[in-house]
Order: sequence, then structure tokens, then C-alpha cells
Amino acid sequence: MSGKSLVKHLWVISVALLVALWPVTGLAAPALRPNPAWQTSAKPPISAGAAVLLDWRTGQVLYERNAYAKKDPASTTKVLTAILALEKGKLSDQVKVSKRAAYTPGSAMYIKPGQVYSLHDLLYGLLLRSGNDAAVAIAEHLAGSVEAFAREMNMKAKEIGATGTHFVNPHGLTDARHFTTAYDLALITRHALQNDTFRSIVAKGETPLTFENLNKSVVLYNTNRLLRMMPDADGVKTGTTAAAGPCLVASATRGDQKLVAVLLNAGRRWNDAARLLEWGFGNFQLDYLGRAGDLVTEAQVAEGKIEKLPLALSGDLVVVTPRHGKVKPRLDLQVQEAVEAPVKQGQVLGRASAVDGDQTRAEVMLVASRDVGRRTWLDNLIRGLSPLLRWMQGEQMM
Repeated sequence: MSGKSLVKHLWVISVALLVALWPVTGLAAPALRPNPAWQTSAKPPISAGAAVLLDWRTGQVLYERNAYAKKDPASTTKVLTAILALEKGKLSDQVKVSKRAAYTPGSAMYIKPGQVYSLHDLLYGLLLRSGNDAAVAIAEHLAGSVEAFAREMNMKAKEIGATGTHFVNPHGLTDARHFTTAYDLALITRHALQNDTFRSIVAKGETPLTFENLNKSVVLYNTNRLLRMMPDADGVKTGTTAAAGPCLVASATRGDQKLVAVLLNAGRRWNDAARLLEWGFGNFQLDYLGRAGDLVTEAQVAEGKIEKLPLALSGDLVVVTPRHGKVKPRLDLQVQEAVEAPVKQGQVLGRASAVDGDQTRAEVMLVASRDVGRRTWLDNLIRGLSPLLRWMQGEQMM
């Protein structure tokens, strides 16, 4: 294998691995810790024993307190339950309530054995009323049992990257084997908020439901008071047990920036969440180094109908930066050296990175902006004759 072929071969392998490992969500991979070089205003005082503030778009951690310590999550567990319900089930599914589901202790939407509800209505009961009964009904419907569903929850948590999480039930009632971390909950919530239905449900302060099978209507009120306290708040989930204390996963959106705050064992969870979110919006902003489709560089194409192919960003290249600091990531472009025609539009030919010092904050692919066909013998003939034709035209003009 020639040196040129070896370079091309290694490049193709590296790009293939990067694409394979790229988050299927399309969101940038998270930077785990706040940048120590960031100069921000004093951190807000909060009561939570464990907390984290995450930028939803980039995954960047903006604030942490005991964020990686294993804690009892209480009903914030139900965020992961809802993810599986939305990804595995259909909202029109009809779910028959078992005795085990109906008699689950704790917060409830008050379903009864033998009743039939749509998965849609159970999701509202799960996320607004925090129904433990709804959680078990969903688990049994999707996996056959609570135990089997818990195994699926743990597999999904690992897939998301929540490696400090282990659940044994879908509702969060206390169990020594049931735990997570503030950071893991932020990752789980970040994943959940990509789902339009989840995002819509958790943003509602209340909603009317008509249980057609029971011929009755009800209004469900959200246990998340932050929705009524903070105009920009749009989620997500409360949780309270004696072991966990008051817990809250909160989100808020201002412009194109969404923040996620997780507070565990927080005696003043509403104030904590509002303070943390306001602090985040006041001190950090999204900084775009390029938008999806922007043409940022070129690739040399061998044997192509054109020699230089413009390359486009496959997605927005965006990072979080301090509003009042001087941190400005630089754009780093890596382009495949040996590109041979034919090339298809959208073909990955490199990557663009936002680099802050020696740390890569975000990456997107560089893709071909158009198709490039391979030159034919006629193209080569015309190309060879072009200098002669230009000379002849020049002679005629003299």
C-alpha cells in the first residue's frame, strides 16, 4: 500500500469511528466540568445537598455541587420511565391496570384494577401528578413486569451515559439499590427534552383529560410549582421521599438557550432552581462558530469534474462562553487529504472543532456541499486543450 493510500485508509477509518461514536441525538458531546478559566459572578447560595446546572444544547456543565455523588432520586426517576414509554410504546396503546399498579403506595393518579387507560393519559398522570400507580402500569405494559422494566431502564441509562445510575423500579420509591447522581439526572433529562411530546407534557401547569373508557373527565395539575413562579420555566419533574428529601429537575428556555438544573435533597428547591437558572442565563451565552450549511473550507478532489469542492458544516457549531469574559474558542478544520471522485453531497470529508486552549468543546462533521462526478475521457480532453484554446483566443484578440 502506497503512503498516499495508507493516509486515505487511516482517515476513512478515523472518520467512520467518529461517526459511529457520534451521539445519535445530534447534540454535542458533554464537557463534564466547568472551565476553571471562566470568570463569573459569585455562585448563588442554594440549599441542595447535590446539584448541577447544564446547558442543554452543548451539555456543558455550568455549576456543580456533589454532582457525581450517588443519591436517592425519588420521583425524578420518572423522567427515565417516560423516555422508555415514548420510545417503546405508542400513545394510543390501551393499558389495563393491574392490582399491583393500582395499589402502589405514594403519589397517585388514582387508577383502579381492571380499568383501561391510553398510554397518553398515563404519561400525563406520570409526569404531572407524579403517579406511582401510572409508573407501574406503564412498566408492566411495556416490559411485562416492574423488574423487567427496571432492567431496560438501566440499559437505557448506560446508553445515555448515565453510568452512576441504577434503578430497581419505575417510580422512585426508596430502595437501597435505587440511586443516581445529579449529573446523571441532567444527562437523562437532556435526552428526554429532545422528544417533542415529553417537552410538551412537562411544560404544562395543568391539563384536562377525558378518560373515554371510563366516561369521565378530569384536570391534572402539575406538581412543579416553578412553572408558576418563573416565566421562562418549562419543566421538568419533582420528587419527594423521606429518604431523598425534596428534589427537582427544572428547565427554562430564554431565546435559543435552554438550561437544565437538578437539585437533590433541597429544602428550598423552588428558590434554588430559580436562582441557579437565573445565574446561568446571566453569566453564560451560546456562541456560534458556524451554522449548519455554512461553507467554511474546500477539499481538493482528484479525478473530479471540479478540483475544489466547498465543504459545509453538518450542524451548528456552538459552545457556551461567559457573557462577561474574554474566552473565545477558535475554529479548527481538519479535511481529508485524499478525496477522489465521485463524491456524494453530504459525504463526510472532515470535521470542524471549537477549541478552547487544549480542550475541544464541540465538533461537527464537514460534508460535501454538492455531488462531484468523476471526469470522463472527454472532460480530460477538454481540460488538456483548454490552455491551447485560451492561447488561440488571445492571438485572435491581438
